[in-house]
Amino acid sequence: MRGGEGGSRTPPPFVLALVIVPAAVIFLLGGGQVGLAIGAATAAAIVVVAARAKVDGPIEVADPAPGVPGGLLVLAISPLDDPRTAGIVASIADPSRSTSGDGVLLLAPAKNSRLARWADDLESARFESQRVLTVALASLATAGVEAEGRVGDGDPLQAAEDALRTYAATEVVVVAAAGEAEKQIAELERRLERPLRRIVPEL
Repeated sequence: MRGGEGGSRTPPPFVLALVIVPAAVIFLLGGGQVGLAIGAATAAAIVVVAARAKVDGPIEVADPAPGVPGGLLVLAISPLDDPRTAGIVASIADPSRSTSGDGVLLLAPAKNSRLARWADDLESARFESQRVLTVALASLATAGVEAEGRVGDGDPLQAAEDALRTYAATEVVVVAAAGEAEKQIAELERRLERPLRRIVPEL
């Protein structure tokens, strides 16, 4: 695999120094209990900083190898249920399959509303995504494309990153309505060292 270094969330060294050095001084001057409290606060601060650190490197993509699936990755952010969109994907999939020899992976992010996420209602989101995925697979099959289907993370960028770690994609196709997930699509295109095409489906 390549690009693994781009997936780290290590905070800048100066940030760690600003947090750790004062904590060490307080630990030495304040004694054990104060030191333990400061240590816990330091650890929490490092976790927060690391979580917020921007991942800016290339997206890791699996290398082609025996037993490693690969081919065309279709990220269906919007429903893929109209003949026109399925036909476009089919026209792209044929050359991809002939070069990779493995096929097409259709990935549907598990959509969920913010309120539902707060309520941890993830099961209904995955059920709806599974329904959308089933319809999309049927649409592709009608267009002559046999694809594997998978429900991914609710964030389209994260869903693509997760899939690409184990899928040797030669190209990525994003199916998304105008104005949908623009930020994530732009970030995916910027960090992905593979061709990316976008299809706007018919409504």
